[in-house]
Amino acid sequence: MKKEIVTFASLLKEFEYHFDARTVFDDFLTMTLCSFSLNPATGKSFDEDLYMETIDKYKENKLRHHFPKLLSCLVLEMEELITARECPDVLGSFYEQNLYRKGTAQYFTPWPICWFMASCLTGEAHDESEPRRLRILDPCCGSGRMLIAGAHNQGREHEFYGIDVDLTCVRMTALNLFLNGVFNGEVMWANALDPNDFRMSYRLSFLPFGIFRVTEKEKSHLWQLNQNTFQKEAQQEPPPFREKKLWEKLGDGSGDSQLQLF
Repeated sequence: MKKEIVTFASLLKEFEYHFDARTVFDDFLTMTLCSFSLNPATGKSFDEDLYMETIDKYKENKLRHHFPKLLSCLVLEMEELITARECPDVLGSFYEQNLYRKGTAQYFTPWPICWFMASCLTGEAHDESEPRRLRILDPCCGSGRMLIAGAHNQGREHEFYGIDVDLTCVRMTALNLFLNGVFNGEVMWANALDPNDFRMSYRLSFLPFGIFRVTEKEKSHLWQLNQNTFQKEAQQEPPPFREKKLWEKLGDGSGDSQLQLF
């Protein structure tokens, strides 16, 4: 008898007979992000209470053992897709195919377009002997595909930032970036058009290693960058025509702390 292949999607679908699929998906994201937020002083997550609160609804069900398996399948499937030079956004693909709301659907930018836009980021020629760090922002990041493409195309040494009004998208982006080797950036839950809006964010870090939840806007580097941009643009006289682009470059790493369109 042919053995059935276990995948990220097949494991998640086993929950459907007992729980709401969208809730399970969100809970998986929440608990995984909590797991990557280690406090060296205690050996536990900085968000240990949130993790325990989230897992509590599954404590009487054997399906709770599927959560670590889901992470394992996610990583393996991402690696296979990257090796095949295909879209590694397993989370976003599952979300848009299975978790749409009745009467509506949500689709993320196709991978070839993400890759094309990422390849355009280099912009003006510069002296290759003086490496520069780019700060790259997607103000409507969805599942983070454009930022993932930017990391693979431009290099992971740059800073990557994302903003979205959907908390599930924010969590997908943070986890996607981290699992794709991006350890310098932040993903913020906010309306990118409102400089004062901040609900929370996830900071990606190599030292200390992990994904750390930021609940105070004053401690959010991305919120401060966004503030600086709006303040400077408010002081300038707007040109008669202005082209808005989906990708923005946050300076060239030379000390400029504000966001600039490119």
